[in-house]
Amino acid sequence: MPRTAAPRRRITKDPEVRREELLDVALQLCRTEGFESMNVEQVTQAAGVAKGTFYHYFASKDALLEQIVQRFGDALFDHLNAAASGLTGTGAERLTSIMAAAAGYKLAQSDITYASFLYRPENLALRHRLFAIWRERARQVLEPVIRGGAVDGSFRVTYADGATDIVLLLWFDAADRLWERALLAPDADSFVTVMIEGAGAIYQAQERILGLPEGTFSLPVTPEFIEMTKQLFESIDRTQS
Repeated sequence: MPRTAAPRRRITKDPEVRREELLDVALQLCRTEGFESMNVEQVTQAAGVAKGTFYHYFASKDALLEQIVQRFGDALFDHLNAAASGLTGTGAERLTSIMAAAAGYKLAQSDITYASFLYRPENLALRHRLFAIWRERARQVLEPVIRGGAVDGSFRVTYADGATDIVLLLWFDAADRLWERALLAPDADSFVTVMIEGAGAIYQAQERILGLPEGTFSLPVTPEFIEMTKQLFESIDRTQS
């Protein structure tokens, strides 16, 4: 009597594991295929799932990309919280280390997908909503450091929580305005120049708010940073065309 093939067992995974796998696959496709070119069918084929499975987790491609960006922000602040928890020294020394950790994390990602998505004109409201969430997460990292610096004398501030509010305005609102202004640049080289000069102005303002010597903070302008910034300009420019 001929044997019949055993039915294939359906592989089931924890929903959170499956969701993370789809996010990982989509992020990799964004890197290799480009933000606009990546589509739902490519994601499902690469992940080995049906389209119905995709739409169980994400309402659309844009909903998927929103979660990719939000996951990046969550991971960044998890990284900064972990870095801050192990720091010693004055408040000024700890803040310098935290800013270096943030810059290093972003550069290590070498990813333009996040900003490409956030700075699409139709995502203005989303950007502001995510920034509001991230601002509060940044406050959790920053506020104890500025309070500590006010106590140890490394920050010359009379009201630490007020100084924290202003620094957060620089990190988010001023930086957001810098991005918008830089995107008006006619080419990638001009974009890089505006970003570097604008970041320098933000750092200078932060130094003055905290009563620190000029030059305490500096942007790590490496060849890798310049190249990534140029790629970012080209990506955002393409999605807006």
